[in-house]
Amino acid sequence: METVEITGAQNSNNAKWQPYQGEEIDNLIRFKGFPENVGNKIIDETFRIMEMCGNPEAATNVDTGLVIGYVQSGKTLSFTSLTALANDNHYQLIIIIAGTSIPLSDQSYERMKRDLQIDYRHDRKWVIIKNPRTQEDRDIIQMKLEQWADPTFPKENCSTVLMTVMKYSSHLLNLTNILRGLNLEGVPTLIIDDEGDQASLNTRARANSNAGNAVNEGEASTIYRRITDLRNIFPHHTFLQYTATPQGNLFINIMDRLSPNFIKLLEPGDDYTGGNTFFVQQPHLIRLIPAAQIPTNHNPINEPPESLLYALKVFFLGVVAGEIKKDQRNRSMMVHPSRLTNAQNIFVNWIRDVCDGWKRLLQSNDEDERQELLREFREAYDDLRLTVGNTLPSFEELTGNRLIHAINYTRIMEINASRGKTPPIRWSHCYSHILVGGQAMDRGFTVEGLTVTYMPRSLGTGQVDTTLQRARFFGYKGSYLGFCRVWLDQPTIDAFRAIIEHEEDVRKRLEEYDVNNKHLNEWDRETVLNQILNLTRPSILYNDLDRDYFGAEWFIVKAPHDTDNLIPQNQNVIASFLQSNIDELAQDDGHRRRTEEQKHLIAELSLSDCLTHLLNRLKFTRESDSQTFSSLRGVIGMYLQNNPDERCLVYIMSSKIENGQIAQNIRDRRLNENGSNTIKQLFQGKNPKSGEVIYPGDREIKNENLVTIQIHRLHLSDADGNNILDENGNILYDDVPTIAIWFPENIGKDIIRQPDNVA
Repeated sequence: METVEITGAQNSNNAKWQPYQGEEIDNLIRFKGFPENVGNKIIDETFRIMEMCGNPEAATNVDTGLVIGYVQSGKTLSFTSLTALANDNHYQLIIIIAGTSIPLSDQSYERMKRDLQIDYRHDRKWVIIKNPRTQEDRDIIQMKLEQWADPTFPKENCSTVLMTVMKYSSHLLNLTNILRGLNLEGVPTLIIDDEGDQASLNTRARANSNAGNAVNEGEASTIYRRITDLRNIFPHHTFLQYTATPQGNLFINIMDRLSPNFIKLLEPGDDYTGGNTFFVQQPHLIRLIPAAQIPTNHNPINEPPESLLYALKVFFLGVVAGEIKKDQRNRSMMVHPSRLTNAQNIFVNWIRDVCDGWKRLLQSNDEDERQELLREFREAYDDLRLTVGNTLPSFEELTGNRLIHAINYTRIMEINASRGKTPPIRWSHCYSHILVGGQAMDRGFTVEGLTVTYMPRSLGTGQVDTTLQRARFFGYKGSYLGFCRVWLDQPTIDAFRAIIEHEEDVRKRLEEYDVNNKHLNEWDRETVLNQILNLTRPSILYNDLDRDYFGAEWFIVKAPHDTDNLIPQNQNVIASFLQSNIDELAQDDGHRRRTEEQKHLIAELSLSDCLTHLLNRLKFTRESDSQTFSSLRGVIGMYLQNNPDERCLVYIMSSKIENGQIAQNIRDRRLNENGSNTIKQLFQGKNPKSGEVIYPGDREIKNENLVTIQIHRLHLSDADGNNILDENGNILYDDVPTIAIWFPENIGKDIIRQPDNVA
């Protein structure tokens, strides 16, 4: 087998080994028909994943990786390419755990066979087995492994065994039982867990935590246990979790067996239209379903709502336009009312009745009724024209018999398993489809040519991963985006906008771990997350998550004295920072009768410089201080990415310039008597409390719209005002530096974080 070393690999940081680009991945790219630049991008991205998997020449390897894409962005192509590259590099076993349902599992199996052209070649480079369970399956696997182990057997005649297994307890158990007992020493294995956040993670993690069990002790959910058992039989394997919703994978305890140790971010192709397209760049494609038009137990609706009727009109006009232009293989509409089959049945009946009524009206001899309906379609046409533009055929071309045909010959299907197996969709049978369903049309479900989505479904618990997986309207729609519309209720629209911000924040925070192949245990588990949302299902999280809001409030270090040896370090950081900015300092304005303690030096400085040279260098070790302070610095850093020239105010409290030097008073403060060993009250209060205000109090020393940093020097005493002494009788806290930071509303963010990764 001829292999070609991929150029540029020597520049990779911390890569484990140097994979080779051979004929399998070349054949795949050629078969898919990608342009050269697209093919090279796919190969490069695949290479960067493979270089972090186990070196097939090594004796042993155990790794867990996380590969993050976007919803409907082509993750399957990524792991298909990885499978091909693994074959090029003499991986002997590849296992793809795919789909929690038979249709999704079969879909993965058929796609692997097609894209790798397994049924149309005679070189026996592959053996593919679906849901291995028989003695015959075991025998063929054993024979293929023996060929690899036989030094006299030509390596170019060896086969990679590719197994697809449904993510179901019995199938995973069958696979483990078949492989157990085989000689797997020195057998490089790749295990790919498609939708790795679904079902795989331990849903008993929180119960174990509550019971006082360690992370990997106590009860385990069935699929988690099956995957763990499968992994345990391989001395040399890499377990790769593929997902577009990695919230659970990232925030499970780092001691968990499925916690990833490396991360890879997939970038979609140029034609991809995801959350940023729909909710940021082109929000006019998102339409509101009024609350009064959403049927609930408290709001029963006995006829199809106006928003549904309008959505159907937009869809059918798009169907006719597509038929005329022949620019899409299919046109589809998805109606996603609820996971309850009763609600789905109601919508199916509504849509069928509406279509029957429209067909009658369009063929009616009553010209007034016919024209009234056409006027309604004209409104939808004008709407479409705003986004499709001049390429949209005329209204007259889209109506008449063509419109009747579109309504009459669109297949309307209810997609659920209420009558047994979820029905397959034969896309080639009809050009246009209207699909009505609930949970069956969530994760992994692909709708060909989806243009119109109508989702009067409640947000529920607002879990990021669950909500984002409902976005079947994302995908490669650049060529027909103007025909797309998405109807949602207001809470769901708000949730998606917040999720897009969260998703991009997570990716930005992970970029350096991807590019530099850094160990993921070093990553601070925190991210932006709006309070209206929950991160993931709580059952998989061993640790409670903390939430902070930064905006229109003060952050105060409550225990700046917590680690004695850090006090001199913080003193030096502050002194160096102030000295470098001494020329910018001036006396603040205030009442002429202020005391010396109520006078401060002030400077307006670059927020970026303050973050780099002050905030990032200060150290506070009390957990409640350090974690919140770290989150605050993260929010500032994120804000600076889009606002690099932002300014801030710095106050040196109770200070003045004397002889060209900063003279700062040391303020007396007491610690709490409740045993917390925290500062009882940092801020000096208003003086006087009534009448003419001479000093407004430290809390008012800020600019409402700018980050404001107050620098304090404190002498700390106990609750009774006595000095705190060390074992030699020396005063411990006679000059403790600390800060307080005002965070304005305009850059405020909600932060969620994992406070403690140690079980």
